[in-house]
Amino acid sequence: MTRSPLQVFLLALLDGAVGAAILAAALSHGRHRDELVHFFAYLAIVLFFKAREAVGRLGTLVAAARSAPKTVSLGPWWLRISRLLIGYDSWSRTERLGIVVVSVIVCTLFGWDDGGPFAAALFLAIAAVNGTLALVAWAARLSA
Repeated sequence: MTRSPLQVFLLALLDGAVGAAILAAALSHGRHRDELVHFFAYLAIVLFFKAREAVGRLGTLVAAARSAPKTVSLGPWWLRISRLLIGYDSWSRTERLGIVVVSVIVCTLFGWDDGGPFAAALFLAIAAVNGTLALVAWAARLSA
């Protein structure tokens, strides 16, 4: 395990807050019904693919959580935080910098009313998957 379940859960909360802020910005810039319909459509698609991929890795995650040491330390604190925020996320198998760049691009090109729901769906879907995986890993560690 490259990250502790606590780190992943806190990052999921941060992603959820970012996604909620982007969705609030999208709702304030357009008609609520259109943005919500787009948001839920994008969320369902992204969440389906991320969750499908995560379900296949649950067995490996539980085994790794039970056998992993309680502390994970790979480098100095500043490097670990920067990798956590913009590096490769092995839990959701997502390049975090890519999500940020894609979100900035779609919001810049299409505006908050059209690009915001997609960016919010990205952040909230990844937050949901990572949060669930972190809770599963915690449960596996407690049961070990």
